[in-house]
Amino acid sequence: MRQKLLLIILLSGIFSACVNHQEKLSEATKQDIKVTLEKLAVDNLKAWEPPFNEEKFLEFFTQKNDFSFAVDGFHITDYEDWAGVVYESMDYDRKNHKEYKDIIKNIETEVINKDFGFVTIDYVWDYTTNEDVRYNVKSVVTMLFRNEDNSWKILNTHCSHGEQQIVD
Repeated sequence: MRQKLLLIILLSGIFSACVNHQEKLSEATKQDIKVTLEKLAVDNLKAWEPPFNEEKFLEFFTQKNDFSFAVDGFHITDYEDWAGVVYESMDYDRKNHKEYKDIIKNIETEVINKDFGFVTIDYVWDYTTNEDVRYNVKSVVTMLFRNEDNSWKILNTHCSHGEQQIVD
């Protein structure tokens, strides 16, 4: 019996030593981080609305080599290439849309620890073309944030758009 107890204590000690002890965040700290991440995520989404500010949009993203962005089957992992796509795409949207906005339906946020958290936004992409055709597209974006030198940056993004629906 003593051997079993000793074995259990020994195994518990080994297991405890191997477990990654992350700093436990208080509920107040988690809430502060949650509010910060949600504001950043919404501000990032809104930066892709007129007047289409490429620099403002891009400042939310990490420029480190583990950057990743995926949208509707398109995936890019190089920040400089991503910046080029942003400038080209915003220029297209600026020239081809009379109105352009994102209507937020729901936000879910999870604080992983003091350095990571993610935000998922369900929204409707509402735009009118230069030909006066108005579309709504149900969309979802998830952004993984990382705290870099006391500044939250988007490390990874995945965005999916549903079918275009013409609005009468």
